[in-house]
Amino acid sequence: MSGAVGLVVKRRSGIAEDVARLVVKELVESGVEVLVDETVDYPSLSGFPRFSISRDPPGRVVVVGGDGTLLRTFLRLGERESPLFMTIKAGKKGFLLDVERYEAVERLRDFLEGRFREVVYPRYRVYLEGEARACMFNDTAVTANNAKMARVHVFVDGDLAMNIDGDGVVVSTTAGSTAYSLSGGGPIIDPRLDVIVLTPLNPVQLFLRSIVVPSGSRVTVEASVYSNPLVVNIDGQYVYELEPGGIVDIERCGSGVRIARFRWWEDYYERLYTRLLAYW
Repeated sequence: MSGAVGLVVKRRSGIAEDVARLVVKELVESGVEVLVDETVDYPSLSGFPRFSISRDPPGRVVVVGGDGTLLRTFLRLGERESPLFMTIKAGKKGFLLDVERYEAVERLRDFLEGRFREVVYPRYRVYLEGEARACMFNDTAVTANNAKMARVHVFVDGDLAMNIDGDGVVVSTTAGSTAYSLSGGGPIIDPRLDVIVLTPLNPVQLFLRSIVVPSGSRVTVEASVYSNPLVVNIDGQYVYELEPGGIVDIERCGSGVRIARFRWWEDYYERLYTRLLAYW
């Protein structure tokens, strides 16, 4: 593989900066052109050409940070064709990132030589009152504001799926099933399944449980005209207000994201336990 490699780095993190410097050193020694994302503000990386993930991403991008860094990068990508991402963990949890910082240089060499498994993850376009806002990777939560009750109606392909009086609802992807949805009592979805998970949050209707629907479904969340004002949170990064009677639509986005995976020897359930279920 040839061409420049872009670098996105978590902000205000000494660990992320140290890892990024190792990545840059290896790339330079390998004769690869290094491009640094416009959001990176470390003085040690200021001497390299800049790029924007939202306008002109190179064909390969290394992300150093945590889950939040990765999710912000995907949101900034918009609906552009995805570059091939390599992800290096330099955050607190980093469940979505599979390369540990102690192996960053070795895995980077594998990345440059094409020794990895490419996985394409679907994303879903989120509309607020008919206007496309972003393509989510993990989840979109429609929740009450200021600890007041949310009243929402959830539809799947136009059919009513649930009425919720409570804290709201989380609409998650397979990848996002281990995030907010899980905290709300939703199921963990095996990554081999391509689905959408609808998880009610603390409903008054105690019989309500998560619903798993096909990935091609169109999900609509309608705020009841009797609801308090709500908040729409996309991947924990973008936040919008939703007034009573407002509508959020979610459907599959045309472009997924491509991630190079290296830890094929590590079983998903092993990673699930070591990074998530046994986190504390």
